[in-house]
Amino acid sequence: MSNNSTIDTEVSAAVDGSIHPVVKRTGDFSDRLSPMLVKELRQGLKGITFVVLFIAIQVILGFFILGSAFSSSYDNTGQSISTVVFYLLCMVTLIAQPIRGISAISSEIKEDTIDLMVMTKLSAWRIVYGKWISIVSQSALLITAVTPYLIVRYFFGGMQLFPEIMVLISIFLLSACFTAITVGLSAISSLILRGIISACLSLTVFSFCSAVFLNSRRSYQNLLDLCGMKTAEEATIYFSILTAAIYLVWLALDFGASQIAPAAENRATPRRIVSLSLMALVSMCVYIAPTGSIDALPLFFTLIAIPVAIISLTESVFFIPSMSVSFLRRNPFSRFSRYILYPGWHSGLIFFFILYSICIFSILIASATGLSPSQTDDFFTLITIAFSAILFPLTLVKIFFAKKQHIFPLYIGSTLAIGVFYLVAIVVINISGVDELALFLSWLPPMQWFMFFQANSYRGASYSTNDVMFIAIISLAVNWIICFA
Repeated sequence: MSNNSTIDTEVSAAVDGSIHPVVKRTGDFSDRLSPMLVKELRQGLKGITFVVLFIAIQVILGFFILGSAFSSSYDNTGQSISTVVFYLLCMVTLIAQPIRGISAISSEIKEDTIDLMVMTKLSAWRIVYGKWISIVSQSALLITAVTPYLIVRYFFGGMQLFPEIMVLISIFLLSACFTAITVGLSAISSLILRGIISACLSLTVFSFCSAVFLNSRRSYQNLLDLCGMKTAEEATIYFSILTAAIYLVWLALDFGASQIAPAAENRATPRRIVSLSLMALVSMCVYIAPTGSIDALPLFFTLIAIPVAIISLTESVFFIPSMSVSFLRRNPFSRFSRYILYPGWHSGLIFFFILYSICIFSILIASATGLSPSQTDDFFTLITIAFSAILFPLTLVKIFFAKKQHIFPLYIGSTLAIGVFYLVAIVVINISGVDELALFLSWLPPMQWFMFFQANSYRGASYSTNDVMFIAIISLAVNWIICFA
């Protein structure tokens, strides 16, 4: 037995001595990387999904470039190559890769390994972050592998170097954003809800990419102009979208971490403080931005408020002594902050009202600097409808499922049911031509959207914009009172 061990040791030493030192250093991941990231990368790079995607995009683009090289005419061939490369890259990195994250956390929960991970030095945030960065790293590898085709495309002429590089970077950033959304939502236990959300997201991305890259050259040129940031307005729009994507990535990952974190870990308070701080930062940037940007301040505030409001309205309520002690101090700020910043949907309801008030106040600021009275009324009505639409599913949950502790899946299910009912109602109204049916269903917030656009575009409507504004305000107030009660 000892002789066999000696032989194995000698063989291992001989093999180890034959390996070049550089190979030793680069043959495995660094110890400085997160264990979760290393684990997920090893599994992901060996997975059949990644291998098939990697080979398929190489084969398709290889045949396309080869066919273009033998084309009888090179007119617009360079632009055609760019649109095809970007379109296929969008299909892979904006649809296929994010879908891989839809079971990232749920698979660990299903296999009962998430509790073992939390018991180690890995926090809930590091677990979710490791899974996200693993998929994003694979997307970066796919984009890097496609880059040589854009270099070949240069020889066909007509290449806009900086805009097309920025399009490539933008695709990567959007892929990271969509992946964060699916990884965050993968903490939901319901496979049906996760599947429906992924299908809706994929269908939206597919429709947008097809419209930009395949239907019209003008749409593709507009994308290049936006990414090229030729004017100050385009640069403002681009960096606004970039900031929104970064904010959404953090919010989605933080939501996923909050779903698997221990009840004593308070993630709600930092989330709400960061959202309010971002609003303050955006308001300062708007004053520095080009003239006219302040008119979009209500839109910026609403886009920041809606996702954090949804998360705040669906948080579970846990009264943990270690969490509550910081809110029970004698100073007035601590006593006041517990009504806004303490984790749970009950304080989230008050936080929701504060977000709505901030958005309405931004309309008053914008109207004082340039918005016309009609635009002010439109902004007020649309923002009220938007906040009413995200509050109404919570009203249904609290009426029919008041004793449920985890309400986020119920909230999403109610939202989907409302959406289906709204689509059926729209079809019935359009077929029958009875506008009074919209008034009968005006308690449904999505129907208020339909009524608003009908009142603005169809002169024969039996209701006006002011009527829709009044209905939206009453709807929001009633839903908030029901939940508050």
